[in-house]
Amino acid sequence: MSKVSIKTLLASAVFAVLAAALPAKAETAAFGRCELKEGAAKHALSPAHEGVLTIAVPLPSPQAYQGNTPETIDGGYLYCLGAEIASRGGIGKIVVKNASFESLVTGKASDFDMSIWDLFPTDERKKSVDFSGSYRFTDTGVIAKAGSDVTAKTLGAKRIGVLLGSVQEKFVREKLKPTGDLRIFQSNDDMWAALMANQIDAALADTETALPRATASNGALKVFGRYPIGGDVAILFPKGSANVAPTDAILADMRADGSLQAIEVKWLAPILGAPVSSIEEWTTE
Repeated sequence: MSKVSIKTLLASAVFAVLAAALPAKAETAAFGRCELKEGAAKHALSPAHEGVLTIAVPLPSPQAYQGNTPETIDGGYLYCLGAEIASRGGIGKIVVKNASFESLVTGKASDFDMSIWDLFPTDERKKSVDFSGSYRFTDTGVIAKAGSDVTAKTLGAKRIGVLLGSVQEKFVREKLKPTGDLRIFQSNDDMWAALMANQIDAALADTETALPRATASNGALKVFGRYPIGGDVAILFPKGSANVAPTDAILADMRADGSLQAIEVKWLAPILGAPVSSIEEWTTE
C-alpha cells in the first residue's frame, strides 16, 4: 500500500484532478457539509445502534470535527471521512461522542463503532483494539512559541509536552531522552494551553495536528521542525469488531476513485497553513 503524504496533496495539479473526483450527492443533509461520492459500492457495516454510526474521538478537534458541540459537528476532514464510510456502509447518520485518547488506544472506551482520529496501529495497541488498513501517512511536528530558540540540538534540554500513550511519548522517552522535564497530557487542548502559559517549552504532535494549531495562533506559535516519527494512520475499532473488513473495502474503493484524497484536499490542506514539506526535517540520530 502506498503512503499518502499530505504534502503531495498541496500541489496545484492534484487540486485540479481531485476537484472532479468527488461530485456532490444531493441527499447530504444527514452528514452536514460533507459531499458524498455518487454511485459508490456498498459494504454493509454493523453499527452498535441501528441506523447510526457512532464515532468516538477526543474532543474538541476543530480541524477534524468542526462544530461547537458533538451535536453540532457538520464538517472537518475526519468527520467527512466518517460520513463517506457511513454512507458506503449503508448507514444514514453519524453520532460523534467524546472519549479520551488513552481510553481509546487501551480499549477502555465502550459503546462506539470506530474512532477516526489519525491513530497509529502499534503492536501494543493491537493487543487491546483492532485497526483498519492505512488511509494516510503522517510524521511528528515540534511546536513552540514563535520566539523560541528551540532547535534539533536544544530540544533535549527543554520542557517537552506529549500526549499520553502517543508515539511521540515513546519517541521522547526512548530515543530523545531529554534532560528537561517531560509532561504528559490527556488532550491536545491541555497541551496547547500549557504551551501558551509557558508551562512547557515545546510540544510534539502529529505534524498535521501541530500545523493547524500554529496557523490558528495568529503568529504566537510555530512548527520549528519535524521528525520522521509516526507512520501510517488507521481507523480504530473495539476488539473483535465486525466492521474492520467492510471498512477496509470502503477505504480501498475511496483510494481507487479519488475520494479519499479529495476529502483531504478540501478539508485538511486549507487549514495547514503551510505544506508539511516546508517544515525542516530533523534527524533522530
